[in-house]
Amino acid sequence: MIRGLLGAAGMAGAAATAGWFVLARVQGDSEIGFGPSTIIGTDEGSVHAEIELINRGREAGVIRKVEGTLEEGPPGRVLVTRKDSQPPQRGWWVSNILKPGESCIAEIDVELVGPGTGPVIISVDVHEIGRRLLVHRRTRLTLPIGVPATPV
Repeated sequence: MIRGLLGAAGMAGAAATAGWFVLARVQGDSEIGFGPSTIIGTDEGSVHAEIELINRGREAGVIRKVEGTLEEGPPGRVLVTRKDSQPPQRGWWVSNILKPGESCIAEIDVELVGPGTGPVIISVDVHEIGRRLLVHRRTRLTLPIGVPATPV
C-alpha cells in the first residue's frame, strides 16, 4: 500500500515537472545576457571595469548573484558589485529583478596580490533564476593592468 502511494506521488511529481517545462517553453523564460564592458580605471595592481547585464528573454528574471574568478594573470581576487546598490562591502551582490528589456551594471574590481602587468583574463558567472530554478550564464573578459584607461 505504501509503495503504491509513493509510486503515485512520484508519478505526480514527474507530471508536474514536465508540465512546468512545457509552460516555460510556451510562455518563454528570462535570458540574462552580457552587454558591452567598459574599463573605468587601471593601475599597476588593480583594474575597475563595468559590464552591462540585460534580460533578453520574455519573462522577468532574478540575478541572485554574480561572481568573478581570475583565470589568467598574476594572483589576486575579483569582486563584483551591482552599481548603485548599497552593499555592506565590495563584492557583495544585491539581488535584483530584471523585467524583459531591462538592464543593470555590474562593477568589477580586480585586485592583484602584487604588482603585475596585464592583461588578466577573468570569468564572470551570473546566477539567474527565472522559470528554471538556477541557470549559470558565463563570459570571459580580458582586462588590461597598468595601462592608463581612456576617459569615457
